[in-house]
This record gives sequence, C-alpha cells and structure tokens, in this order.
Amino acid sequence: MSKKKLEELIKRQNGYITTQDAVDEGIHREYLTMLVEEEKLVRTSPGVYQSKDAWEDKLYTYQQKKKHMVYSHGTALYLHGLSDRDPISYSVTLPTGYNTSQIKQIDLITYTIKPSLFELGKMTMKSPFGNDITVYDKERTICDIIRSRSRIDQQILHDGLKRYVKDTSKNLNNLFMYGKKMGIENVLRNYMEILL
Repeated sequence: MSKKKLEELIKRQNGYITTQDAVDEGIHREYLTMLVEEEKLVRTSPGVYQSKDAWEDKLYTYQQKKKHMVYSHGTALYLHGLSDRDPISYSVTLPTGYNTSQIKQIDLITYTIKPSLFELGKMTMKSPFGNDITVYDKERTICDIIRSRSRIDQQILHDGLKRYVKDTSKNLNNLFMYGKKMGIENVLRNYMEILL
C-alpha cells in the first residue's frame, strides 16, 4: 500500500520526491530504496529522487540540494519573462557568511547579501517544469541587477529594465522601497527617470 501511495505522490510532484516528502506522508524511506532498485527512481542527490520518465528539472534539483539559495539576477529575469536569454549558468543569492564552496562546484553563479536583506522579495513560483522553486520577485530582481551592474552583461541589464517598465504588473512602490533598503535608491531613480 505504501509503495502505491509513494508512486502516486511522485506523480503528483511531477516525477520528483525527497526523503522528507515521503516521511511527511508516513511512507517509510525503504520504499524509496525499493523503487531505486527497481529502476523506477534515480537518486539525483542525497535525499532527492527523480522518476525515470520525468524531465530533468535542474532548477528544482539544485534547490533541493541547497534550500537556502534563492534564484536571482539573470535567472530570475528569465523566469519572470524579463529576458529571453536562457541562462547558461544559473544565478543564486545566499546570505553573507554562508559557505558557497559546494554551490560553486555545481557551476552556479553566486551572489551574497547581508542576512537582513536576504528575505526581501523572496517568493515561490513554478519552474518551467511545474515544480516549486524559490526566486526573488520582479522588483527585487531589478534592484539586484542594478546593484550588481558591474557583473551583469549590459545588454541583459538594459533589456531587463525596458521589459520591466513595460510590464503591466510592475509594482513601483515595492521597487523604490527595495531600492532604498538596498542602498541603490539614487542609481535606481536615474535608470527609471530615463525609461519611464
């Protein structure tokens, strides 16, 4: 019965499951091992499993490995439709002081910010494969690319800003509030005055 329940849970979660998901549903972790032995599941990282017939969702898998990271900068621009450039390497933000050595090993572009600003604009959205991932909202993403403008491709920066200004769901109040908290209010105003 638990094996069938596990298979249904995997199906509901787009072919992915973590050991914690199984335990939370009252399913013993031995059933995960059984499905791996039957070659119905593949262990992608410690505690994270993918169904053999599921499309690989790297955004979801990476975040399951490192739950503290938030997709940001160019990756967040792309996820919010503010860039049409599919990122070659994903950008993530972590709180300052977090050990980034393992994240650099999986070829992610890392940014850090002081812990008091880390939660600002954090949200959950669906990856292109329908799995929940943590990403910064549009306004925080705009502030991030302006704050890190020396590390960002200028074409991506300008294209993202132009698309944001045209976006009917933009929230300028949040944008300027975030800009003030992040210490980029004047630079942000200069960009927005040119574009608005």
